[in-house]
Amino acid sequence: MTDARIENEFSRIFNLDLIKKNGSEVEYKATDEECKNLAIRFSIPKVVSLSARCILKKLEDKLFGDYSLFVEMEAEVIQQCVLTLDDVSESIKENFSIIFKRISLSEEAEGLSKEIDFDADEEDIVIIHDKEVDIGEYIAEYLSLAMNPYPRREDIDRDKLGYALVTEDHLNSIPEKKNPFEVLKDLKHKT
Repeated sequence: MTDARIENEFSRIFNLDLIKKNGSEVEYKATDEECKNLAIRFSIPKVVSLSARCILKKLEDKLFGDYSLFVEMEAEVIQQCVLTLDDVSESIKENFSIIFKRISLSEEAEGLSKEIDFDADEEDIVIIHDKEVDIGEYIAEYLSLAMNPYPRREDIDRDKLGYALVTEDHLNSIPEKKNPFEVLKDLKHKT
C-alpha cells in the first residue's frame, strides 16, 4: 500500500534534528505558482505575495514540548467585497508560535486516556511523530485565519447600492405594526 500524501500548495519541509544549539532561522517566500494555488485553495481572486521569517529552537523544558516555532508572516491578498464583489486588497502582518511535542505512536495510544488542560492564551501545541514538519502548511493555515472574513470596500456609498445597510439604531426606531386582527374584534356581534 502506498503512502498517498496530499500535496500542499506551499510546502516547506524542515528536519527538526537540524536545529542549531542557539536556534535556527529560515526565511520562506512563495513563488508565483504557489501564490496562485493558495488563492485557489482559499477561494479568493489572488494571493499577491507571501513571505515568512521563522525561528526554530529546541526547548529545554521537555514537559510542554520539544521544539518551538515562531513565525513573522507578511502577505498581500486580494479578496472580493462582500457587498459589491469588487476586488479589495488586504495587507496582512501576523505573528504566531507553535510548540511541537514529539511522541511515539505507542506513547500517543497511552496518552489518549489522559486528561490535558490547555490555556487559551498559550501557543498551539502540535503532536508530531516524525522529525520533519511542514512549516509551509502551518504558514498557509495561519494566513487563512488572518484574512478578513468579510472584506468590504471602504468607499462604499450606501445610497448607491440600491438598498440601505440597516443599523441597530434604525431597527429600534421602526414603530411596531398593529395587529391586523384587531379590526375583527370590533365587528364581533354582541349577543
